[in-house]
Amino acid sequence: MRLRRHHFRNINYKLIASAFVLLLSNALLVRPAISATRESDYLICSDFMFVFARGSGAEVNSDRDFKPFKAAVDEVFGGSGYSYSFYELGSRPEGWSGKSYPAPGIGISSFDRFTTSLGALFSGGEMNNYGDSVEDGATEAMTFTMKMRGACPNTKVVLAGYSQGAQVVSKTLQKINPKWIFAALTFGDPKLFLPEGRRNLFSQTTAACRGESYSEYRAFVPDCYAYEGILGGYQPYQPSSEYSGKLKAYCQFHDVICSSFIDLDKLISGHATYAAQGTYKRGIQDVFNMVRPRTYNRPNQDLAILFDNTGSMGPLLAQFQHEAITAANRVLRKGGKVALYTYGDLEDSQPVELCSFETCDSSNIEDLIKGIEVSGGGDLPESLLSASYTLMRRLKWDIGANKSLIVLTDANYHNPDRDGITLDQVVALSKSIDPVNFYILTDPAYADSYAELAELTGGAVYTSDIASAFDDLETEILSREVPEIYISTDLPAPDFATVTDLRLTKTSDSSVHLDFVTDGVINFITLNDYAVGFTEDTSVEITDLDLSEPITICVSSASASGFRGDAVCASTAEGLGGTVNNIIPKAPNTGKSK
Repeated sequence: MRLRRHHFRNINYKLIASAFVLLLSNALLVRPAISATRESDYLICSDFMFVFARGSGAEVNSDRDFKPFKAAVDEVFGGSGYSYSFYELGSRPEGWSGKSYPAPGIGISSFDRFTTSLGALFSGGEMNNYGDSVEDGATEAMTFTMKMRGACPNTKVVLAGYSQGAQVVSKTLQKINPKWIFAALTFGDPKLFLPEGRRNLFSQTTAACRGESYSEYRAFVPDCYAYEGILGGYQPYQPSSEYSGKLKAYCQFHDVICSSFIDLDKLISGHATYAAQGTYKRGIQDVFNMVRPRTYNRPNQDLAILFDNTGSMGPLLAQFQHEAITAANRVLRKGGKVALYTYGDLEDSQPVELCSFETCDSSNIEDLIKGIEVSGGGDLPESLLSASYTLMRRLKWDIGANKSLIVLTDANYHNPDRDGITLDQVVALSKSIDPVNFYILTDPAYADSYAELAELTGGAVYTSDIASAFDDLETEILSREVPEIYISTDLPAPDFATVTDLRLTKTSDSSVHLDFVTDGVINFITLNDYAVGFTEDTSVEITDLDLSEPITICVSSASASGFRGDAVCASTAEGLGGTVNNIIPKAPNTGKSK
């Protein structure tokens, strides 16, 4: 079917302008020529074969998709004693049984394709190209896995995909024999389905928000309202009980593609950070734990140490320094990360970063801690709230890591602080990060003042002698296991947008008019399960349609605070079909492949 135009008014291009530079850099890439080789060159009999499906618009072996995934595998499996190999769908030009995953791209060769490119991080270009791409990818994955099984019956096959590639994986599961695969990982799947995220008719709560009825395949989905992906969910998402324990779904918070809670000012931020936020590594670690959950486990610890360096700390500083060096080195040796900060009173000085998670290591940690000097002070309390708020915002915390903040002080704190930061704000930021557990080592006289902060962040207060307190504190931090399920506790009060009075009117032999009422601020429209795009308008003319097949058009809206409500649909008996190529079309990072 040839794709024609739909006419949308008042498209909010502000929401996608931030993606433009990245978009053009992808648009100008040229796919390198790949020479055809024998099938046996791809069928490598290692312990594990990782089969990866890239996101829409990405090149084979791209820095954006495949290489970060491969790096995550190397980080987790490297040195483990297991051998492993990779096959990226679409990397063999002739494919397998004639099918090779194209992951349609973008371009700037015409005005229509240029305007499509503006929304390419969400778009699918021609919907038929996108649908055909997913189908071809699923066929290629199934055929390659079948051939791997024949050539290397002892190799464990792991399917993984991002964005459109995640949909390829979930589509493949509907076709393939579950016995052929060891694990399947989907990252940001536009067809994700989590029934526990569906809201009750009489309440805004969900089973997931109550900590109940988690889907077996829910590996990391912080949004407890996540119900269906933006293209509607595959139901069931786990097509067979034989996938039990094998299928694992990952959906970043604020990912408009698979989540319900989106950031309207940064519409692409949640979907574009699976590599940067460590979610690929988390998924690979989950695979590793399937084979050696007890004997090989990389600890995942993020530890920040915050020193009060006011003058009154002088008599205690040497002891604090010695124990902090021991604790920091223990975390580093076990593969964790450490950051160091000092603070006092904002009236005298600002919090100072000595080193971050990226710059602290075993070569500099001792010198940095021993180099801390005390000065100033002479009054109480200190600016702990501002200092802890600052460091929590600055540091790059790993998703899924145990996050701890050790505070070493002999004083209490301002609430609110001198810059207005309150205890409630610090606790809310801590919880939104995972949380960050506060462990305060202080004078017994101030234990009560820190009790609320420690309790609300899941930490503790220590007032015994320094060596004993550090022993207890290290045991507490390092013994904590990363939770299997993480649900954000810092969601705003839900105000889901609703769509009502949806009317679909045929206006000619090739066009329809869509009218609806909504209390949302931006609307997402799908046509026959493919994404048409985003618009602020509630009266939309869709033209240049093929009327040969039935059509269903659905609308869902997002509220000003970012909650995307349930879709409302309308259909016509006459049969309508159509496409779009000049607005934000259907899926992340995609476009035409011409």
